[in-house]
Amino acid sequence: MKFKAHQSFFIRKGWLSKGLHAVSSPDKKAIFMPSNSRLAMDELGLGSNQVVALRYWLQVTDLIECARDKRNGHVVTDLGRLILDEDPYMEEAGTLWALHCNLASSREEAAAWYFFFNEFSMGVFKKDDFTRALERYVFTFNDKKEIALTSLDADFSCILSTYIPHERTSRKAVSPESVIDCPLGELGLLDVESRADKTYRKIPANPRTLPPLLVLYAICSMREHLQNDGVDLSDEMRMETLLDDPYSPGRIFTLDSIGLLDKLYELENDGYLRINRTAGLDVVRLSDADLSRQDCLSRYYDVIG
Repeated sequence: MKFKAHQSFFIRKGWLSKGLHAVSSPDKKAIFMPSNSRLAMDELGLGSNQVVALRYWLQVTDLIECARDKRNGHVVTDLGRLILDEDPYMEEAGTLWALHCNLASSREEAAAWYFFFNEFSMGVFKKDDFTRALERYVFTFNDKKEIALTSLDADFSCILSTYIPHERTSRKAVSPESVIDCPLGELGLLDVESRADKTYRKIPANPRTLPPLLVLYAICSMREHLQNDGVDLSDEMRMETLLDDPYSPGRIFTLDSIGLLDKLYELENDGYLRINRTAGLDVVRLSDADLSRQDCLSRYYDVIG
């Protein structure tokens, strides 16, 4: 499990697009190699630690990956290529939902994000609630004997900065010119419950901004992760699985049963799945079991034209 690999820098608007464009250039594939740190700083306009953070964010959102020969740097993933072709500046809501899904599903590389959305069950919480629960989780599943608690604190602060605009967390007036928020804050998945008590609250995904095809994206992503974990999947999934299990759209998007079912009905109307009721249980069967998350995002781009 990795913690504080972001160097305490959350994703700034424009970062992912800038980094993705750089790696896609044939002469800049090695831009994120440590030996090219000066080139990366000049090319990207970032400090040395920010360059390290950007490389990390590009990898955990599945936009780039190490080349087969690591001496050649990085290459754009198939998903990254799709986004580069269809939404190069990452302005569409579906792109942001996909990036969030990838980040929240990265169980080891972004362990705090995975834990926050998939394992941490408190809806209203303080920092200590999260860090203590994360510490117990780490000591249960991690092979390292010790994890610096300061790293867990740093991850919590970074999660807040990822999903809450600074104007909501700052006690002072914030100048728009002085702050560059994270684009994932537009998803509205987290908010301040009480500034005085320093409590925060998870927010269910807004059904008006969450495209049904991105719920299908999360379902396909969940199946891919479970297959990688060696889980033998059937063609059918119970509603409870899609609502409460790790990697599920219910967890990733903090959806309740009504919100999830509404999106599944939309997908059923479009022919992507069937909802069957057996002995009072809702069971979902995908129309195409070989559908990938990249297919879902590609069809989303086709729909929005």
